[in-house]
Amino acid sequence: MAMAAEQEAGAGWPDDSAVTFRLLAISRAIAGLTDGDAILQALAAEIRHLIPHQHLDIALLGPESQLQHVYEAGMKTLWSRGSSRQRPTARSPIRTVLWGIDPFLLTADAPADDRFHFDGADDEPIFTHNLRSRIHVPLRVQGEVIGAVSISAHRPDAYGEKDVACARQCADLIAPYFWALSRGEQAQRAAVAEGEARARESLLRQGALRLTEGMERERQRIAMDLHDQTLADLARIARSLARLREERGGRADDPLAAVERDVIACLNDLRGVVEDLKPGVLNLFGFGEAVEALLSGQCAGREGRRWWIDDRADGAVDRLPDTVRTALYRITQEAVNNAVRHSLGTEIAVVIESADDGLVIAIRDDGVGIPAGSPCRATGGVGHMKTRAELVGARLSIGSAEGAGGGTLVRVLLPAGAWWPSRTGDAPCES
Repeated sequence: MAMAAEQEAGAGWPDDSAVTFRLLAISRAIAGLTDGDAILQALAAEIRHLIPHQHLDIALLGPESQLQHVYEAGMKTLWSRGSSRQRPTARSPIRTVLWGIDPFLLTADAPADDRFHFDGADDEPIFTHNLRSRIHVPLRVQGEVIGAVSISAHRPDAYGEKDVACARQCADLIAPYFWALSRGEQAQRAAVAEGEARARESLLRQGALRLTEGMERERQRIAMDLHDQTLADLARIARSLARLREERGGRADDPLAAVERDVIACLNDLRGVVEDLKPGVLNLFGFGEAVEALLSGQCAGREGRRWWIDDRADGAVDRLPDTVRTALYRITQEAVNNAVRHSLGTEIAVVIESADDGLVIAIRDDGVGIPAGSPCRATGGVGHMKTRAELVGARLSIGSAEGAGGGTLVRVLLPAGAWWPSRTGDAPCES
């Protein structure tokens, strides 16, 4: 402190050995510290031996050269209290240093120095806290300005060129510390933001899955009602019509015969609707059997139509949570229905396989495919497929099949780690 008192009294500048000693002391004082305010307090205590001051601050630049943070020692001003959000560098009184235009700024009386005052300048603390003598030097890392050090005293004309030179030496010493601190804070904020986004996405997905589960339960309730009541009523009506027709002679041209055929056709159609609403084969026998039954039913009566299913994942779909398995079945169901109705092809193939990046279900036909320049719009059944895929975290792609025969390829990828483990995992992640 004796050295500081001598400087304050104008007893001369410390020699080079004393400056070197203090620079080493600064390095020791801030080594291992990871908090910006703690670093600045230790720094201010050591710099005060070289450059007496009442205020010291460090302004750091963030992305797009915005002022990201201001650390202050000696007193707190609006500069640091307003640093919770990024601010335009153009409003800083020392913008020319932060922009790399001026190598330093030195003023004997800042309140009267026009360089610090312009329209929109954040210059209020200069007047409020009587910051008269000021030194401003940039913090540089690999030639790039990452911020600035500002040293201020209440009395005017307190600093000279030797003080500027000393401040620049201190800035060169501490710049890497604050560069690392700034990057660490940015990474931490990015990690927090990413974590919050993932949490929101997870909550939305879980909510959507619960909604989907509710929808599936409602579909099953409707299916049971239709099965127990409407199908039974239609079957009873069909039997009554058959009995009446027999009582009238059983002629094939009897109008009741046409009505009977219509009722039976309606009965069969409704049975298909019930099965779509509540895929009993899926619940009883598993995914592969349900898809096989779906293909068999859709291709029945269509001459020349071939189909096959190849489960190379050894029944992996059935080890997934019920909601996920049902979503994959509904996507496959829609893809098969589209292939039967619109492809005009002769073959439909469903392949299930596990890969390093997850579980893949591919539905391919050899039909007309998707015309060039005609994007597959996410409307109707395709929109439902995309929505179901998003709800369980799967990725859906629809495009032209490669190789001979052409056609359309619908590919569903359930990534490893969501519901389906990687090949090195032990068991699927339960919901």
